[in-house]
Amino acid sequence: MIRTERGGYWELIKVSVPYFIVSMIYGTLILIIEEQYGDHIYKISSQLGSVFGFAVAFFLGFRMNSAYDRWWEARKVIGELNNNTKSMVSRMYIYFQEETYLKADIEYSSGKIIFQSLTEMMKTYIERLTTDLVHPSTANVQQTSSTTPDLLLTISFTIEKVMNSQASLEKIDLLQHINRFYDIQGKAERIKNTPFLKIYSAFTRIIVVTYVILIPFFLGDIDLGGEHSHWEYLAVPIMAAISTLFLTINHLANRYGEPFTAKMTSIPVVAIKNKIIAYITNVQLLNN
Repeated sequence: MIRTERGGYWELIKVSVPYFIVSMIYGTLILIIEEQYGDHIYKISSQLGSVFGFAVAFFLGFRMNSAYDRWWEARKVIGELNNNTKSMVSRMYIYFQEETYLKADIEYSSGKIIFQSLTEMMKTYIERLTTDLVHPSTANVQQTSSTTPDLLLTISFTIEKVMNSQASLEKIDLLQHINRFYDIQGKAERIKNTPFLKIYSAFTRIIVVTYVILIPFFLGDIDLGGEHSHWEYLAVPIMAAISTLFLTINHLANRYGEPFTAKMTSIPVVAIKNKIIAYITNVQLLNN
């Protein structure tokens, strides 16, 4: 996860430099061909290039905005996972410290053991869910799809079993937290398993690449100092800069459209997971 502006600059350089180099080579080749076979033999109207460029820029802006909305939705889901886990663990700690909430045949020391067992299941649930989101594989998908709901179900049964009938409000409170886990997991899996429309991504790539290919034909050379002057090659870095701009924006949109990956622009799921597990561990230590 990029956390500083300096880190953002470095990541941006790594993304954009290859595009700039390729664009420089392409622009140079086109300009050499023009100089060898006659001035402006293939130049297209610059007005057409301006209209086309405006349309591509507008489309890319919409694409980037859609990708960021998807990224922000994923961040809110992980935030809900963090908040709901901490809230449930703290409430279980309070309820299981009070014998009045437990059934008569469950001693205080047994309540502490039950709390430790439930929080261990919570840590396992968080670990499996977040691992499957960031590093999916066929084995993990099959394991998680059958195991994480089972963990939540086991926690629910345990709560029903150990809490007495006079603690109905507390029991409902904990079971509502379980329901929120189901909602959070459903939202996360929906984002993970429903990628950006491939036809949409393909269309965006086609129009961007097409525009980049046509930029030398729209811009042409720069006639400074006469036809035999090397000032004409100033057009090459200008072409490369414009091409790099459009290609980089499209690349970043594709990255932000995949929030649950191990890329620098993705949600810091692993870091948040470690903080959640550390919080559960600290509450367990208080319970001892």
